[in-house]
Amino acid sequence: MDKHTPLTIVFYLFLGCSVFGDSFSFYILHTNNTNGELENCYCPDLPLGSLEKRAVFVQSFLKEHPNTIVVDAGDFFSPVHKPMKDSLITEAYSLIPYDAILPGDQELTRGQEAMDGILRRIGADLVVSNVQSPLIQGSMPLKILERGGVKVGILGIIGYRAFKYYPKEISNAITLNDPVTVVENILKKFREKVDIVLVLSHQGFDQDVSLARQLKGVDIIIGAHSQTVVHEPKEENGILITQAGKNGYYVGVIKIQIERQNKILSKTGHLEEMTMEMADHPNIMELIQEYEEKSGFVHRAKLKHKEK
Repeated sequence: MDKHTPLTIVFYLFLGCSVFGDSFSFYILHTNNTNGELENCYCPDLPLGSLEKRAVFVQSFLKEHPNTIVVDAGDFFSPVHKPMKDSLITEAYSLIPYDAILPGDQELTRGQEAMDGILRRIGADLVVSNVQSPLIQGSMPLKILERGGVKVGILGIIGYRAFKYYPKEISNAITLNDPVTVVENILKKFREKVDIVLVLSHQGFDQDVSLARQLKGVDIIIGAHSQTVVHEPKEENGILITQAGKNGYYVGVIKIQIERQNKILSKTGHLEEMTMEMADHPNIMELIQEYEEKSGFVHRAKLKHKEK
C-alpha cells in the first residue's frame, strides 16, 4: 500500500511551490570587443547592428527588468588608434547605463591621458583589479552594488596574453599582478558581504576556463579579447563562463534565479542579436553622421543599402 496519501501529496506539492515560487530573476547584460564599431558594417553575411541598436535594447530591457546590471569586458576602442573614433565611441558608451567597465588592451595601450579622458566622459566605473601600472586614476579593484536587494561584487582582471602582439616598449610599460592571487585576496575580505561574485576578464575564453578551475567563491566570468561567440555559456567548477563575440553584434544576457534568502538557484545565459529591424538610438545616429562628415568615410555597402 502506498504510504503517500492524497493529503501528503498535496502537502509536498504545496511545499515545492513555496520553495520555487518564492524566488525571483536577476539579470546581467554584458558586452565586449565593440572594436570602435558605432554601427552595422552592412556586410551581406552579417546583417547585425552595433551600438546604435545596443543602446535602445539595453534601455528597453532595463525598463522591463529593473533587477539588471550592465557590464563591459573591454576593447571598446578600435584596434588601430583613431582619436576621433575613440572620442565618439566614448560618447556613445556614455549613453548606455553601464554599471562597470573593464578596459582591455586596446584601451590601456592608448596611454594615461586617454584613460583619464574615458573616466571623465564615459560616466561608468572602471573596475581593474590586477593592473599594477599604469595607474588608472579613479578606477577600483572591486565594485559592490545592490540591485533589487541583491549585492553583486564585480572584479576585473586582464591576462598577460592580451599584450602578446604589442611592441615590447608598449607591453613592458604595463605591469600585471597574478589574476588568481588577486581575486583570492579580494574575496577573502569581501566574499561574505556579497551574494554574487562576477569577474570581468580580458584574456580569452580558453584562459577563462583555466582561470575558473583555480578559483573558489566566484559565480560568473564574463570574458573578452578572443571575441568568442558563446551562445550557450560553459560551466566549469561551478562558474558560468561566457562572452559575446565582437563588433557589437550581440548583447549577452545572463539570468540568475535567486531565492528570497539570496541563494542562487540557477544560472543561464544566451546572446541577443542586434538585428537590423531593431530601433536606432537617435543620439548615436548623430555621432555616426558626425564621423562620416568629418572623416569622409561611408561604407559602400551602406550607400547601396540606403538606395534600396
